[in-house]
Amino acid sequence: MGCQSSLFGASAQYIKVSGGDFIAIEGANTVDRLTVSDLRMPYKQLLRSRVVLKTGQTNYLLNHLGLGDNATFLCIKAVYNQKSVIEEDNYVKWSFYDDMAKVYTMAQMMVLTGNSTNRIKQLYLSNPSEKYPVSLDVMVGVIDDTYTFFNDSVNQSSTSFVGLNWTDIQTHIIGESFKINDKGTPVRPLIYIEIVNIETIEKTGSILIMDDASYGTIFLQFLTEYDAYQAHSLLNFIIENPNIDISQYQSGDNEDPKVYFYDQVAQTGEFISFNGTFPTYPNTSMGLTFSTEISLSTYGTTASGTSSIIDKSQLIYLLVDKITDNRDGTMSMQPSNIVINTATSSISTILVPGTYSLTFNFSDIAHNTLEGIHMDLKITV
Repeated sequence: MGCQSSLFGASAQYIKVSGGDFIAIEGANTVDRLTVSDLRMPYKQLLRSRVVLKTGQTNYLLNHLGLGDNATFLCIKAVYNQKSVIEEDNYVKWSFYDDMAKVYTMAQMMVLTGNSTNRIKQLYLSNPSEKYPVSLDVMVGVIDDTYTFFNDSVNQSSTSFVGLNWTDIQTHIIGESFKINDKGTPVRPLIYIEIVNIETIEKTGSILIMDDASYGTIFLQFLTEYDAYQAHSLLNFIIENPNIDISQYQSGDNEDPKVYFYDQVAQTGEFISFNGTFPTYPNTSMGLTFSTEISLSTYGTTASGTSSIIDKSQLIYLLVDKITDNRDGTMSMQPSNIVINTATSSISTILVPGTYSLTFNFSDIAHNTLEGIHMDLKITV
């Protein structure tokens, strides 16, 4: 299923997901609804990752995060560069790996489902944009315990290394290449990899799947998932900063990302407090507990009818200035990264005045989280 609705425009006609359903919006009105919240896709294995297709990249093999042709659920959400404002330029090409002559397209989202006897084939993905990369958030489910790693033997070969620690990755030539060492004495390189040849990196469990322009697909199996997280963070850091010497970064990435809040709600409203004080530029390096007050009538948005609501997107807009990380730089927060809590449950939208708590389901590439951080919200009329 491909979803290629138009971007929000002056006509305010668009399709969005709300309450688990696809709804068609026209101005302030809901004009139609496709209920999908009643669907159930069973799974025993679930994998989640982000893939970045570089500018003009062609035929990236999405082997379902290493599960090959075992997948029975696939959801891909595309996140385009904010500078890519021409609607018709924002799309991704794809084809099944065994029939590359037939090319399909997707824009914002695509979902494919299967069952135990009709599974989803691996895909090739291409980014036709010559100006901007595109990020793909990928979720893959498998209906059973099948756990065999695949590669596309029709179109390319792969290289695999097992039993690794993240510290086995070391610089070979600064600014050009790195190596993966064995555990012998003396240590010997298993492979040399040119930094510029790395096209994409995916993580699934304790395995990194690296797409390399020279070697093809490289599978790196680590001894622990912690090693896989650290290696993923380190490799991404090398790509963004090729002139570093890895030997200077042997303590690992164990620093949480930092959220900077505005001083005031929407920069003009009530002040944001940290433990009862009102610091300039409050941020999560100060501690765990923040609070503020938000007027529903002033800062809420109108969904349907005349009632104002505050959803997760609006809370991000009102409260969060930026997120930074020591390795990953400036990061973005999505609605799925925050949780709105009442005294008894979690909700997606604030509809009435009251007391709420905001927590964060967010991590950097090394899986350092914002656990324990919360903001107490007093919502007024």
